[in-house]
Amino acid sequence: HVRFQDPYIQIKSVDIPDSKLEMNDEKYKYRIYRLDTPMAVGEHRSIAFKAFRHAQGFRARENDVRLVRNGTFLNNSEFSPQLGMNRSGLLTDRTKRRKYGLPSELRPPKLGDESAREQNYVGNADWVMSDITVSTSKDQTPIAPGSKISDEIKGDRRIARFVSTNPILAFFSVQSAKYAVAERSANGVDMAVYYQPEHDYNVQTMLDATENSLAYFQKNFGPYQFDYARIIEFPGYASFAQAFAGTVPYSERVGFLANITDPEDIDYVTYVTAHEFGHQYWAHQLISANMQGGTLMVETMAQYSALMVMKQVLGEDKIRRFLKYELDNYLSARGNEALEELPLNKVEDQGYIHYRKGAVVMYLLQDRLGEARVNAMLAKLLNRYKFKGPPYATSTDLVDGFKSLARNDAERQLVTDLLEKITIYDLKAGSASVKKLADGRYQTEISVEAAKFYADGLGKESEADLVDEIEIGLFSARPDQGAFSSKEVLYKKRHKITSGTQKIRIVTKKRPEFAGVDPYNKYIDRDSDDNIVEISE
Repeated sequence: HVRFQDPYIQIKSVDIPDSKLEMNDEKYKYRIYRLDTPMAVGEHRSIAFKAFRHAQGFRARENDVRLVRNGTFLNNSEFSPQLGMNRSGLLTDRTKRRKYGLPSELRPPKLGDESAREQNYVGNADWVMSDITVSTSKDQTPIAPGSKISDEIKGDRRIARFVSTNPILAFFSVQSAKYAVAERSANGVDMAVYYQPEHDYNVQTMLDATENSLAYFQKNFGPYQFDYARIIEFPGYASFAQAFAGTVPYSERVGFLANITDPEDIDYVTYVTAHEFGHQYWAHQLISANMQGGTLMVETMAQYSALMVMKQVLGEDKIRRFLKYELDNYLSARGNEALEELPLNKVEDQGYIHYRKGAVVMYLLQDRLGEARVNAMLAKLLNRYKFKGPPYATSTDLVDGFKSLARNDAERQLVTDLLEKITIYDLKAGSASVKKLADGRYQTEISVEAAKFYADGLGKESEADLVDEIEIGLFSARPDQGAFSSKEVLYKKRHKITSGTQKIRIVTKKRPEFAGVDPYNKYIDRDSDDNIVEISE
């Protein structure tokens, strides 16, 4: 099965020796060849092809913004054939599917379907070794995954060769533009940012984020598999960053033109950079099976990796704004679900779940179970599946890992609630008062209202018993405003919280001005704006 998936590609030739072309669907560029003799185990054969992609002028619609004069960014499916069959290209439109008597939704295999573990989340190819030669205009810089073996100019062409030293996914990009380059080396890794010369605003931030991220990941997850780490700017026709093997194409609109000068704003350049290099472990070392829960192992884990870097760089007292951002986006997106909301262990490539909810959930799990303990478990999981073919990892492997860290019933219930159920909390600081004691200290009484609900995929909720250890905090400034820092934290410890209303008394040396329950927004709280209250006399 030989498929050219890109609509702009013209197939010039495909040569598979000792085979017969049995089907040629020219409209969808799908060919089936039958080999004269089956391949033996361990046998190698070659496929030669020529494909042509040309962009000139403007179309009436759907302009080609991938192959451009300065800033080409193509992934392998946009110029080379895909071997084998997967779901890419199948009908997704509900109306058309019903017209042909198909199920209205094209959904991934169910969690627990062992046959689905034969294919990974990215595609139907296993790990590969790569040897990529890119030729471009002599005034541009060609880039592809792999260690650079050669780079030379011949006539009006610049030709570079990149060879992988460790397995990579059969999923890679090539890029070419007139780049300026900023470089740095640390811990045996040559880091580089390739960028439009006028877009140098955040280049050093990106290099700092790359260095800090790889240092944290190497210490906590295991070795980084490449001797290079590249960030490559591409034009702002799209707004995303994407991780390939050691290379991270990065839209000018996402990172290079971002204004992150206000210290009270979210530094999303560092956050996104850390997320993409987190993928060098979660996708490019361990790749999950193509089934429900697959993106938990890839996208949620990259979110966790990024949050841990931000925690290290900024300190925990600055993390609230990231968690608040992710929480609010998750809660607002739930109402737009077209099919059904699923728990994290069964997520079906639903971004608001595996990105937004996943970030908050993973931060709470490491907070309760211990960052070092969680990272040790993750390192073992990575080592178990690193560069391994089928059967691929599933979300159950990760859930079981967290369950193994639970030290009591409350922690076991928390893992289940966060990963295997759709759980919504309702935490509120009702009122708080303070009085000065005879010894000069201050006693604060805070009223806390709490509830927990389980939701089904359509949003119907049922109340459940809440028995958990949740943080109570006292502060000299609001933790959700301004340049809040650790010096404003007078008290922050976990207390037993149950369903209903409870009053908690705390004694501090200094008079607090604000009190809160779950003040850093670590829980999936339906209204996180009522967690903090000003203290009255």
